[in-house]
Amino acid sequence: MLAAACGSQQKNIDDDKQNELPNEMEQLVEVEVAHNTDFHIDIISNGKIAAGTYADVFWEAEGRIAEVRTTNGQHINKGDTIAKLEAFRLNNTLKTSRSNMEQARLQMMDNLIGQGYAPEAADIPKEVLDIAEIKSGYRNAVAAYELAKYEAEHCAVVSPITGIVANLNASVSNKADQSKPMCRIISQVTMNVEFSIIESELPMVAKGTAIVVSAFAIPGKQWIGRVTEVNPYVESNGMVKVKGSLSNCTELFEGMNVSVKVNRVIGQYVSVPKTAVVMRSGRPVVFTVKNNEAQWVYVETGEENSSNVVISTGIVDGDSVIVGGNAFLAHKSKVKIADKEN
Repeated sequence: MLAAACGSQQKNIDDDKQNELPNEMEQLVEVEVAHNTDFHIDIISNGKIAAGTYADVFWEAEGRIAEVRTTNGQHINKGDTIAKLEAFRLNNTLKTSRSNMEQARLQMMDNLIGQGYAPEAADIPKEVLDIAEIKSGYRNAVAAYELAKYEAEHCAVVSPITGIVANLNASVSNKADQSKPMCRIISQVTMNVEFSIIESELPMVAKGTAIVVSAFAIPGKQWIGRVTEVNPYVESNGMVKVKGSLSNCTELFEGMNVSVKVNRVIGQYVSVPKTAVVMRSGRPVVFTVKNNEAQWVYVETGEENSSNVVISTGIVDGDSVIVGGNAFLAHKSKVKIADKEN
């Protein structure tokens, strides 16, 4: 019975081949050699570029802006001055606070003398000294002086890191706004890319998985990176957020829209371009070339990516398969291999 079944199946295959009448004229085809190599699974997603390292810069003091030394998009080094405030009010506040502190210190000394202590004595009880400092206002005066000194010393805002200036919000003669960043300094040594995948793709994405990023605004160029983070949470729409890291990406701006291709090796398999697989009698077929004739081969396919498909059975490493001009081929059709340069 088994022999009869196998014979019947082979007869059906042979009949299918014979039903396709070969064209006696040579047909021009494109050929590639199938190889047993690492097979990559691709996941395509859209994402956005985010700064890997950045610093939001705030004004350290109140006052009117006297000078702005940079512009958006300008490269700046760590320690370079970004902008400065007018110094007169800050210096005047410093002088006033120093005078108030000295006055409060004299008042504190009078309080101590009135209690029978020498102001500079080392044996004054701590609780007595604390009360004298508080009653005289000396502690508050010292705090006010230290703040005024800090603001006077920080009338100039400097860059905390090396990078490019973004979102600059400072104009000469306007009042400094301490409630929001004056600018952002973005380091372009590394950039992050944030994108989403569907829940079913999770097994193919892990920390360290390779990614290829293409910017819509910069066609023809790609950046290679790695997945650095997979958020362990599936959102209500079935998506999972993923973050990757890129290097040598000075052309990328924060917020850029990009295409992300996740690339992972799943093993070594024989694969062919998708264009090599055609349907005959409801089954996948690949044509090979032998003695300038097309050979009809039934195949079983497996995993596929954006360009290739795994061939489980039917094709072996080293077979020459037809990848172009195979739409109307039949078994034993005469073929001519096209010059690849053409």
